[in-house]
Amino acid sequence: MLRERADLIRNILYVADLVALSLNFFLVYAFILHYRSLIGGLDLVPGMKVIRIPAEPGQYLQAYWLALLLWAVVLKKQGEYHHLRVQTYGKATVSLLVSGLLFFVPFTSFAFLLKYDFLSRIYMVLYTVSSVIWLLVNRLLVLSIAHTMRSRGHNTYNILIVGTGRRAQEYLSLALRHKEWGYRIVGFLDRDPKIVGKKISEYPVLGSLDDLPRILENSVIDEVVFVVPRSWLPTIEKCILYCEAVGVPATLATDFFDLEIASGVPKELDGFTYLTFETSRLKNTELAVKRTMDILFSTIVLILTAPLLFLVAVLIRIDSPGGVLFKQLRCGRNGRRFFVYKFRSMVSNAETRLEELKHRNEMTGPVFKMTDDPRLTRVGRFLRKTSLDEFPQFWNVLKGDMSLVGPRPPIPKEVKQYEPWQRRRLSMKPGITCIWQVSGRNKIGFEDWMKLDLQYIDRWSLWLDIKILFLTVNAVLKQTGK
Repeated sequence: MLRERADLIRNILYVADLVALSLNFFLVYAFILHYRSLIGGLDLVPGMKVIRIPAEPGQYLQAYWLALLLWAVVLKKQGEYHHLRVQTYGKATVSLLVSGLLFFVPFTSFAFLLKYDFLSRIYMVLYTVSSVIWLLVNRLLVLSIAHTMRSRGHNTYNILIVGTGRRAQEYLSLALRHKEWGYRIVGFLDRDPKIVGKKISEYPVLGSLDDLPRILENSVIDEVVFVVPRSWLPTIEKCILYCEAVGVPATLATDFFDLEIASGVPKELDGFTYLTFETSRLKNTELAVKRTMDILFSTIVLILTAPLLFLVAVLIRIDSPGGVLFKQLRCGRNGRRFFVYKFRSMVSNAETRLEELKHRNEMTGPVFKMTDDPRLTRVGRFLRKTSLDEFPQFWNVLKGDMSLVGPRPPIPKEVKQYEPWQRRRLSMKPGITCIWQVSGRNKIGFEDWMKLDLQYIDRWSLWLDIKILFLTVNAVLKQTGK
């Protein structure tokens, strides 16, 4: 009954969101039509029609169906209506902001391809922003009402916990801390009949594993959660099969190995279900947004700085013999090899002279860093100081070898000297900048550098990337950390 009710609520919310988005489409049209004289002043660039008189409503109907279809797909694929019971305000906010970006990019792209010239830039921006606000207000209101009702004992979800050990008690504590989830713990089951009748944190041990059929028959149980040691797996098989037979959901906690970083991720491959232990769980939608940011930002930078980059190339050729670009084999995600590009800032035989300078290395570990490197050219010193030597790497970002933000790509011989825990920094696509770049660089030892990269991987979010990008711009302008 609860599952059918949850499905009904999800469908109602989905339809209500689409109705609100439909109304908002024409509200934005009416707003621009009525207030175009007030916002017309935004046309600050001569000859660039940022604000224009809206077209006839009939034309906007074409764009309306496109917008509705895109929103319908994004909201479904983003999983906005899954796990509503345990969804938090923060996760709902971030998820809807990502959904807004996932809508805006294809909406503007299709509008361009379909030649919807009547859609002004301001209209598309206003519609997207106001739609996200509508969705956010609606979702937070629904969550607030649901949390309040569950905290008061309504719409509860009865759970039977199988297992009485440390992990089972941690699950109990989690459920008790979040009263807004509405989880009601009925009691415990254990493999040992001797502890039947005892209490775990005031909750009774109702029986042994053999008593599961009796308890499911005589009690209202919405879900059976198995939080057991891996040695129990052969024993609980019959219990899980029985839950399947009677139609009661059975959930198996999979943290069998007490891993500190990795977590289990369920996957399905053409009917074959399996569990993967991953050290970083990156959602495909968030990675898609990250890649979109990489493409847009790197394209804009390369276009806007093209005259400057051409000037830099000319100065490099005039200053010293050799090529304009320096390319070096680096290791990317999971050890994939690619060539990273930089403006040449050293003499052409810099690599062959490395051995004679190794005794002046200022870094610990397998990397070489030197403040006053005699191999630098006159132009090269300026390029290093202003970080202009790194700009060709935006081409690496555009190609997909690198990202804007991520651990710096090491050279293969450095990777061969890594300890196992240090190799985990290769689990994410390398970037132009990361926490290390904005934290002092040469002032930080090699081991601390590795720890900062792992900290970035473990805490990764789109907001962290944006924060690091702003800090990087500040560091470049102040010419710190070089």
